Amino acid sequence: MRVVLLGGAGYIGSAASHHLVSLGHHVTIVDGLIYNRGDDPGRLLPSAASFINGDLRDPDLLARVCDGADAVVHLGGIVGEPACQLDEELAVELNYAAPLLAAETAAGAGVGQYVFFSSCSVYGKHEGTVDEDTEPNPLGIYARTKVLAERRLPDVLAGATGLTSLRLATVHGSSPRQRLDSVVNSMTSRAVATGRIPLNGGSQRRPLVHVGDVVRVLADVLERHLSGKWNVGSDQENRTIADIAETVAAIVPGSKIQLGPERDEADARDYRVSFARLQQHIPGACSTTLKDGVQEIADLLVSHRITDPNEPQYDNHRGLLDAVTAGKVRSLRTPACQRYHAEYADAWKKQ
Repeated sequence: MRVVLLGGAGYIGSAASHHLVSLGHHVTIVDGLIYNRGDDPGRLLPSAASFINGDLRDPDLLARVCDGADAVVHLGGIVGEPACQLDEELAVELNYAAPLLAAETAAGAGVGQYVFFSSCSVYGKHEGTVDEDTEPNPLGIYARTKVLAERRLPDVLAGATGLTSLRLATVHGSSPRQRLDSVVNSMTSRAVATGRIPLNGGSQRRPLVHVGDVVRVLADVLERHLSGKWNVGSDQENRTIADIAETVAAIVPGSKIQLGPERDEADARDYRVSFARLQQHIPGACSTTLKDGVQEIADLLVSHRITDPNEPQYDNHRGLLDAVTAGKVRSLRTPACQRYHAEYADAWKKQ
C-alpha cells in the first residue's frame, strides 16, 4: 500500500513511519519540521521511506504526494492547548485548514482512504462515560479545530474517499521524535530529573494510550479499511491524574509527589472514555500499560539518551514559540486558509 503521512516526522508520525515500513508499505513522509529541535530526518525516520520537507498547506505539494497514493494520513498540526494559544490563526490553519485542504486534494486524486488524527480532548468535560456517539464539548482552540474538522471532512470528501477519524486518548511512551510535555511523560521526566512529581488536584480523569499501540491501530485501520469515528485506547487505562502520579512515584526511585492547588484551572478537561467499539473490531488493541510507558521514559533519562528534559525540542509549546520567533512558521493567510478560518470563527463565535 502507498501511504502518505502528513506530519509524519512528529511524535506519533515518526513511530508510525517505522511500523508501516516494517509491514512492507511504501511510505512517503511530509513534514515541515517547524519545531526548533535541529532534527536530522535521516536519523529519526526509516531509510526505506521517502521524506519531503514541506508545508502541509501547500496545494502543489499536496497534489504531488497524493498522486498515486492509496491512503493519506493527516497527523500534522499544533498539539495541545498551550501551543495553540500562542497564535490562534496559525493553529486554525494547521489544525483545521490543512487537513481540509489535504482532503480536497485526496478526493480529487482518487485516494481510497483518508485517516484524520483527532483527540479525545473533543469531549472536554463530561459526567459518566463518553463514547463515539457522545456530543463533543470542546473547551479550547485545539479541541475546537478537531471537532470542526471531523464535522467538515465528510462534506469535503463527498463519499469519494473513505474517512476514518481516530480520537486518541492521551499518548505516552517513547518515540523517535520524543515529546515530554504530555502528562505521563512530563511527570516521569520531572521525577527522574528532580525527584519531584507536581500534582494539581488529581481527580481529573484522563484515558491513556501508548504511542506504539496508536501506530498499530493505524496499521489495522489501513489494512482493514475501517471507517468512521474511533476512540483509541482501552477501558483499563482510564486513569485519574493522581493515579498517574502514584504510578510514577512507584517506578522512579526516591521521587515524591508534590501537591499543588486542588485543580489545574488552566485545564478543565475531565472525562472517562469507552473504547468498546475499538475492542470489538480489533480485540486486544491498546494493551500497553501506564507502567510500561512510565518505565520507557524513565529509562530514556537514566540511560542519558535524553540528557536535558527541559530542552524546547521536547515541549510543543516552547518549541513552537522558538519556531515562530525564528520565523520558521507563520500564518499564510492564503484565500483557502482565510476561507477555512472564517468557517472556524463562525462556528465558535458564541463560545
